[in-house]
Amino acid sequence: MTSAPRLLDQIANLTAIRDLELIEFSLLKTLKGFLQPRGLSLVRLGSNGLPTMEISFGVEKNTVKHDNLTLSPEVQAADEFLRASDSQFHSSRVTEGLLIIFPLMSTRTGRNYLQIVVDGELSKMDQHMVAGVLQIYRNFVSVIQHSQTDQLTGLANRKTFDECVARVHELIQPENENISDDRRGATHLSYWLVMVDIDHFKSVNDRFGHLYGDEVLVLLAQTMQTSFRENDLIFRFGGEEFVLIIRCADHAACLTTLERFRVKVEQRSIPQVGHITVSMGVTQMERSTFAATMVDHADQALYHSKRNGRNQVTFYEDLVAQGLVVVEEIQTDEISFF
Repeated sequence: MTSAPRLLDQIANLTAIRDLELIEFSLLKTLKGFLQPRGLSLVRLGSNGLPTMEISFGVEKNTVKHDNLTLSPEVQAADEFLRASDSQFHSSRVTEGLLIIFPLMSTRTGRNYLQIVVDGELSKMDQHMVAGVLQIYRNFVSVIQHSQTDQLTGLANRKTFDECVARVHELIQPENENISDDRRGATHLSYWLVMVDIDHFKSVNDRFGHLYGDEVLVLLAQTMQTSFRENDLIFRFGGEEFVLIIRCADHAACLTTLERFRVKVEQRSIPQVGHITVSMGVTQMERSTFAATMVDHADQALYHSKRNGRNQVTFYEDLVAQGLVVVEEIQTDEISFF
């Protein structure tokens, strides 16, 4: 077991991070430092109990997986046991040794578990140290989430969008990148940036008051959360405007997904207010396009939806193809900093 000063240094490093994904990496590194386990990973289950992400801590690097995940019997058993009891962990024998699963965070959208494989039972001191580190982690994540969450709807806020869109931008495959043979069989998913705006929202506030207007925003946020996958990103951009970053195979698949959501909103009856509709503007996210430019493209498409009848989905790329907007190319010699 590592010395107390060393552990305190690791905890200090953990709480100095403001990025939730990096906090998870730091948590695994901290636990690795004083437990020296055979295996160490973090698994996230969705609201349906199926795995949506797994982070495995390795000697040289962390491995993050989102696709083709399977739920192990051990995790399933631990999930059922820990949800039904007040126990701090669940243990079971596996080929590599003793698998101990600790609950990390539980929200409306899912649950996170820490998996540790060790040779034998943890000592009382080690159990106490792990419990303490995990509680520090939970408390700190709650503080970070509070600062990154819109307090009315519970969605990520504008500040978080600015940080996330840059990160997603880096995940987009460059157009000229060669795809390796082992990836050719997999379906390539593109990222789509979607601006969503509630139609005639001002009249809702004027007719029914801001209390009912807030209720409309909350119910729309809930509809979004149940209409898109848990890996899709949803933000409240400001006022009655929301932003989505979703992954779809192509234009047609994206349109089908958004039309399903649009109809779902249109058909939902809100007490006192009645029915509302939303307009959407969409653009495909490209590695070669600045994030601010993509937001502007989606906003132009949204403006077209609002100007041409509302309650519809418009793609920026369609407007370009139809000659309804002109793409302004930025030349490198046009850029000056000072």
